[in-house]
Amino acid sequence: MKDDKVVWRWWWGWNTEKVENWLEEMEQKGWNLVKVDFAQIRFSFKKGESRKMSYCFDYPAYVKDNYFEIFKEDGWESMDNKMGPWFIWSKSYENERPSIYTDTKSLIEKNNRQIRTVIFGVFVTLFLLSLVLLGNFDSTKLISALLILSIVFYGYIIVQLRQNNKKLKQNAIKC
Repeated sequence: MKDDKVVWRWWWGWNTEKVENWLEEMEQKGWNLVKVDFAQIRFSFKKGESRKMSYCFDYPAYVKDNYFEIFKEDGWESMDNKMGPWFIWSKSYENERPSIYTDTKSLIEKNNRQIRTVIFGVFVTLFLLSLVLLGNFDSTKLISALLILSIVFYGYIIVQLRQNNKKLKQNAIKC
């Protein structure tokens, strides 16, 4: 039996709980997460003991000097290669599963930070589209189609994040 395993797993910013739960299940099966790399979709595991580990994905607005210290002081360990805007944290536990987010408002703010990033991407794409349409490129139709598809994809992401915020607000009201 192999002692190492690499799993490619795509995940979305509006449902990080799915991949967080999956990582916890892998730990319970004895597949201990060693590192996360390649745009944070390649997960490397080593066969070991079953552990109760909590995983949390953070999307900070910006990283201050004390960002990592705050997490380390609370017992969290960084699991990724620091590429991209996401940070993946892990922490072992016994009874109650810990989380870096303690309230609904913080989760909604995380989604809103993602929405702002995507909106910036829309504006950049619109700018590029205008350059293509005003320029004299050989592949204007192809490039334009790809840029328009990008804008549609960005719209899909924004809709998903807003729906997630709506669901979070409804669940917070029920509690």
